[in-house]
Amino acid sequence: MKLFSIFLFVVLALPSLFAFQAHDQNLAYPHPAIVVSSSVSYISVQDVPAGTTITSTTYWTPLLGTAPSTDPGTPPTTEPSTSDSNLSNLTPPEDSIELDNTARLVNISTRGYVGTAANQELVGGFVLKGTPGGTKTILVKGVAQYMVGADGLTNSDLLDNPKLQLQDAFGKIVAVNNDWQTTLDLSSVADVNKSIFATSYSSSKLQESNYDAYRNELNNQTSAAAMLITVPLLTSQQAADLFGNAAYAGYNLFTAVVSSESGNVGVAQVAIEDLNRSGNYSSTAKLVNISTRGYIGSDSKHKLVGGFVLLGESGKAKKLLAKGSAQYMVGADGLTTSDLLQDPQLKLQDIVANVVSRNDNWVVSANLDSSDTSSVFNTTYDVNGLSGSDYDLYRNELNNRANASAMLINLPMMTGDQAQSLAGNSAYAGYALYTAIVSGSDSDVGVAQVTIEDLDRD
Repeated sequence: MKLFSIFLFVVLALPSLFAFQAHDQNLAYPHPAIVVSSSVSYISVQDVPAGTTITSTTYWTPLLGTAPSTDPGTPPTTEPSTSDSNLSNLTPPEDSIELDNTARLVNISTRGYVGTAANQELVGGFVLKGTPGGTKTILVKGVAQYMVGADGLTNSDLLDNPKLQLQDAFGKIVAVNNDWQTTLDLSSVADVNKSIFATSYSSSKLQESNYDAYRNELNNQTSAAAMLITVPLLTSQQAADLFGNAAYAGYNLFTAVVSSESGNVGVAQVAIEDLNRSGNYSSTAKLVNISTRGYIGSDSKHKLVGGFVLLGESGKAKKLLAKGSAQYMVGADGLTTSDLLQDPQLKLQDIVANVVSRNDNWVVSANLDSSDTSSVFNTTYDVNGLSGSDYDLYRNELNNRANASAMLINLPMMTGDQAQSLAGNSAYAGYALYTAIVSGSDSDVGVAQVTIEDLDRD
C-alpha cells in the first residue's frame, strides 16, 4: 500500500509522522479527561465527576480523596474551594519563562457540528508512540448530551445519538460503537473494510472502580458512544510493510469519527482519553499529535472548539504549535477547495475563557481584540520562529497557505499561587488548561481543522 492512499492521515497526521524521522519524542501522559464547556476546557480526572462546569467561580469539584504525593502524574483529589478567583493578585509569567521539555499534552476533546451532508462528520486524528509491538489503552468517546449550557447550547442544538467509528491510518475500521453500554462486533463490516488492527473492546470494563469518573460521566447518557479499547503499536515488520520504513516502529495512527446514527444533526464532541497512568517518559506509550477536522458553520455555535490539558513543572512553559487550517485538505475524503473554510481564525483561551492570543494569517502576529479579556497567562507568540531549521516541516506545510492561522507559542503551567486562585487548590500547580477555537470570518463556512503539535521532541 502506498502512503498516499491513506484515508485521512494524509492531512491529519503525516506532517507529524514525517517529523518523527528527525525527532525522538520522550513524553508521557497521565490521566485527566477533558470536557469543553462554555468555550473553556475543564478537567475531569479519575476521581472527578465529569460534567462539572468551570465558571469564573467554580473550577474543579473532585470527590473527596487523597491529595497527590510527589508523583506529577497523579492529579490532586482534595476538595477545592469555589470562592471567587482573585486574578488581580496574580503576576503574569515573564516572556522569557523557562521551558519544561518534559511537560506533555495529556488529552484533547473537540466540540463541533455534525451534519448529514458529505464531510460534516467530526474527525479526530491522533498519533501514538511507544514500544514497538506494545499496546496502548485509550478511551475514545463521541458524546453530546452533557454539553447543555455550553455557549448557550440547548438540547435541541445537540446531536441526539452520536455514532463512533475508530479507523486506522488507511481508513480501515478498527472498532465501532453506537451506545456505550453495548459492545459491537464487526460482523456487519465487510472483510475488505476491516483493519488488520481490528480488535474487540469491552463496555463492562467501565464498570470497574478504576473508571468511576468516566462511567459517572457516561451514566444517564445511554446514547453516548464510547469504547475502552487497547490498540497495538507497530512492530518493525508492520512499519516496513505498511509505510515502507521500519523506523516507524512503535508508532500507530488512528482516526475517531463521530457521525449521526439517527440521521439528525447537531453539536457533538470527540474525545481521546489517555488511560495509561504509570510509567516513565520512555516506557509509557503516549499521544504525540492531536488534530480534529470538522464543519464550521455561520452559527456562533458551529465552531471547532478544542480543549487540551498540559502537565509539567510548576511555573515553567510548554512550547506548542497550534493551528487552524484548511487549504491542504483538498482531496481528503473527496474534499474540494469549495468545501473548505477559506479564512480560518484561531483564538486561544485559558481556563476561565480569557484570551491568551489570536491569529488570523500565520505569517502575521496579531494583537488581542478590544473586546477581549486578557488572560493572566499573557504571553507572546512568534511566527518568525518558524524560520529556524528545526521547524522546516511545519513551515513547509504552511507555505503558500497565507490564510492559515497558526501560533508557535509558549504556554505556562500554573504556579501554586495561580492554581490556588484559579482552581481553588495549589495542588493543581503544574497543570495548564487551554481551549483552541477555530471559526470563520464573517459568513465564511466550510471544513477546517484544529491541531495541537508538541514541539519538545529532543
